[in-house]
Amino acid sequence: MSTNDICVAVDFGTTYTGVAWLMSKQEYSPIQVISDWPGGGGDSIERKVPSVLAKHVDSRGFRKWGFLCEEDMNETDKWRYLKVFLDPVQYKHSKHEGLSWAPQSLAEVHQLVAEYLRQIYLHVRRSIVLRIGRTEEQGWDDLSVEFIFSVPTTWKEGHRILDDFQAIIKRAGFGVPDRHEAILGLTEAEAAAVASMRHVGSAISFDNDDVFLSIDAGGGTTDLAFVKITSANPPVMEQIQQVSGTGIGSMMIDKSFKQLVLDRLKAHPDIRAQLPHDLPLKLAQSPYYRTQKHKFGERSYYRDIYRIGVLGLRHDFRHDGLGIEDGHLKLNRSELEYLFNIQLDRILATLSEALDKFEQDGYTSVRYVVLSGGLGSSAYIFKGVEQYIQDQLPSRPVLRGTRVQMCAEPQLVIIKGLLLEQMNSILRTRIARASYGLITTPRYSKRHHFGQHIKRDIFDGKNYVEDQIHWIVKRGDKISNGQLLSVTVNRRAGLTEPLRWTETIVFSDSGTGWMPMNITDPNVTKLYEIQADLTDVQNSLILKKKRHRWLFWKIKRQYYTCQYDINLAIGASGDLRFAVLHNDQPVAGSAAPIRVQLEAEWDTTSPEPQPQTAAMRPPGIPYTSSATLTSAGSWESKGSLVRTFPVSTEFLAAQAQNVR
Repeated sequence: MSTNDICVAVDFGTTYTGVAWLMSKQEYSPIQVISDWPGGGGDSIERKVPSVLAKHVDSRGFRKWGFLCEEDMNETDKWRYLKVFLDPVQYKHSKHEGLSWAPQSLAEVHQLVAEYLRQIYLHVRRSIVLRIGRTEEQGWDDLSVEFIFSVPTTWKEGHRILDDFQAIIKRAGFGVPDRHEAILGLTEAEAAAVASMRHVGSAISFDNDDVFLSIDAGGGTTDLAFVKITSANPPVMEQIQQVSGTGIGSMMIDKSFKQLVLDRLKAHPDIRAQLPHDLPLKLAQSPYYRTQKHKFGERSYYRDIYRIGVLGLRHDFRHDGLGIEDGHLKLNRSELEYLFNIQLDRILATLSEALDKFEQDGYTSVRYVVLSGGLGSSAYIFKGVEQYIQDQLPSRPVLRGTRVQMCAEPQLVIIKGLLLEQMNSILRTRIARASYGLITTPRYSKRHHFGQHIKRDIFDGKNYVEDQIHWIVKRGDKISNGQLLSVTVNRRAGLTEPLRWTETIVFSDSGTGWMPMNITDPNVTKLYEIQADLTDVQNSLILKKKRHRWLFWKIKRQYYTCQYDINLAIGASGDLRFAVLHNDQPVAGSAAPIRVQLEAEWDTTSPEPQPQTAAMRPPGIPYTSSATLTSAGSWESKGSLVRTFPVSTEFLAAQAQNVR
């Protein structure tokens, strides 16, 4: 149970954004979905607001957003799909393709997303205080408010994007007041799975040991998660496979539709002067096209010919070559099927890969395949997945008895799942999506360190190997909710030398088999630098003496042996938290993400400012450490351990003390 006054879930989507909230301390507080968006009509389809931002401010200096951008604004004057561009890989592809609707730089992407989310924050604040009888000026900042954001699984440069996204959230105003907090929660597929298990408004029922596959197909991404029910009542489940995702979504259908219209126009260039400017884009964003797309596949909406009104065109306009009649663009059923089948085939290919892995891991049955999200709510996609399951029965015994279900209110399950998880901690076990390790300098071994760089320690006279990796957790490992991992680091320093060290956390996509053991391996990426400062605990360090022979003299050298722990917690979104402890007490330290040179390739037009990272250890002090994994503990959590940097070392230290 959350200890905050209010818990708010935010699903910042590629095409739409949803927000829901509840009073955390009230046992039976209902989940309230915000639907009073400016410019919206308030019906059910507008319980989410378009993720759209005007490119220019108006005469009052105000930049329109959401539904306000639907009011007589040209499509060329709007920013859409900003979430996609948060991924540097996707942004790089868009620049190579020369997309005119892509911002000029990653820095501009971050600025625009922050501006859009700022408007979301301001409206959420107004909406909530109105319903709880407070005012924005008096009471909002005094409330304990927790904001939880969902994240997609498709962010390949995950930690870089998560760090940037957290900074954007803070810049937008979330978590700024002292009693407010903004965190990253479950991935979208996991949140959908939680909502499905709690069957919010659904007829789906589960028994102990049931396994189901959650497929959340939204505007720009599709995420998959296999989960197992460990307890139906109270609801508890565990992840049994690493969540996966791919760039499949309804915006790709829009892209194919625009290309279809463009191909028709190219065949008849003489008529373009009589048509509205930028016709493909206008049609793809028109309410008439959206209605056809949302309804396609429903039995009551079956047609041989589908007609889409063309805004700005005379009602009597006709052109047989373009397929326009009475001011409406005509599409036959096979053309719409083609648009949908491109994405359906990709969803089924991803589903097939997931089932292959599921069978290889020895699982024998899937009770449900549960669809959610904007594209997941499509009747056509639902029927396609259902037919695929039937076709696969002869060759896949795991699908015998499998039912395909659609979530109730599929476009809202993510925000509901985020709140339910935060209140009840339903998803107790997750699968690590990456491997995380610490750069160490272990004792030299002829057997294990052939060809490695050896350095003799000036204090104990022994040989050590530099730039080795001690893996703390490996991709595919199970991580309990609230699990604490701890690595013990041993250092040595002269009596007059600074007692400060910088440790480096690395990550790799390599799995539980062979793991790279040296940082020179191309599969290893430096992720964070953690600075530990033991100056304030110098009196508790162990003083040692070592005699060295030099020619005819024996030299006595004194030095400190220093030992400290690095505590690591991996959050639901894959976010990391660190703390440095000495004798179970927190010591001065900090953590900062490492920006690699690849960033210059992502954005050459406007380099982003580099954050100040922890200073590297002064030269002359030997980098001699050994790391051993100590027993992992766990602490009581509210469902997610993710917090923004800098981390609270006192909190982690207290939790570490509790489990020792």
